[in-house]
Amino acid sequence: MEAKTNESYLHFAVVGGTYIDFSNIDLSHWGIQGGLVEDNNTEKYIHSISLKDQEERNWKLVKEVSQGRENGVGRNRDWEYMNLLWPLDLKNPPTEDDYFEAIEAIRVIHPSVIHIQNTLGAQYFEDKGIYFASWSTFDNYHWYKYEEPQEQYFIYPEENLKQTNEFLVYYKDNYKKRDYIQNAIKYYSESFRVNSREMSFICLCICLETIVPGKEQLSYRFRRNLSVLCSDSNERGKKIYKKANQLYGYRSKLVHSGMSSKDFKKFDLFFEYAQILASRMIIEMLLHDLPKIDDLDKRMTELGFGQKEEISENYTEFKGNISTWYKVSEYEFEK
Repeated sequence: MEAKTNESYLHFAVVGGTYIDFSNIDLSHWGIQGGLVEDNNTEKYIHSISLKDQEERNWKLVKEVSQGRENGVGRNRDWEYMNLLWPLDLKNPPTEDDYFEAIEAIRVIHPSVIHIQNTLGAQYFEDKGIYFASWSTFDNYHWYKYEEPQEQYFIYPEENLKQTNEFLVYYKDNYKKRDYIQNAIKYYSESFRVNSREMSFICLCICLETIVPGKEQLSYRFRRNLSVLCSDSNERGKKIYKKANQLYGYRSKLVHSGMSSKDFKKFDLFFEYAQILASRMIIEMLLHDLPKIDDLDKRMTELGFGQKEEISENYTEFKGNISTWYKVSEYEFEK
């Protein structure tokens, strides 16, 4: 009598909104690895884990789901840059949520429109292989929110790859430890999920306002706390203070008093800066890892611009997102 084969269900994911080859990104802490769909190594891998006689069928499905239809008809605009993510260990696979969490971590570090376009479900017959049984498609709205969405794709300088990978490990180990950090991440991530530029901006502003516990002197403490937390010098702190003040004023005008056509012409600039500042704020919160927002607030009140290293012990600065690290103080609203 033939022994019964153990059967389980696995998830794979298709990632868009990036020009990066995910074979270079370390997602092993989530039990995930990946690579470009157009890479021969990705095709070979899917063939190698497929049920016998299902290799071509499985690979054709991956191509059609991730890139659109074949022969150039109906293909996604960036079909050449789609990545496939898959389990490091088929016997101990990541959940579907793990894929979304890993992409969210990248987006926190590098503000961008990187997203999961599809998940694919596969039946796994232990020691025999997989059979793709279903797939899902997820909405993303960057084509509606940006004039040039490709300019918002996830990319990084090669020299910063090591730091990015190290911080991804740190993020995975720490982001759920503190409620106030999870709260900030929630609003930051929500800004990418809504189909409205204005609501995305409001979500980012709510994220930034989590830096202030309570409502007393909100405007002043908002700009001062962000400046202390995100600056490495007195000069940079003063610049962030000024920009955070402008950002808060713009947010108030949008919510309370209405916007003129002249104001709306600058919307994209304020929107981009809100993303950059929110990303840096969350990163700094994670690095300091204080138990409560009140503890963080107390330390920031005691310190001045350029003294963020003194907020907590064993602080190590992260500059893996070097372009946004620079822009957080040097950004200009007049362009």
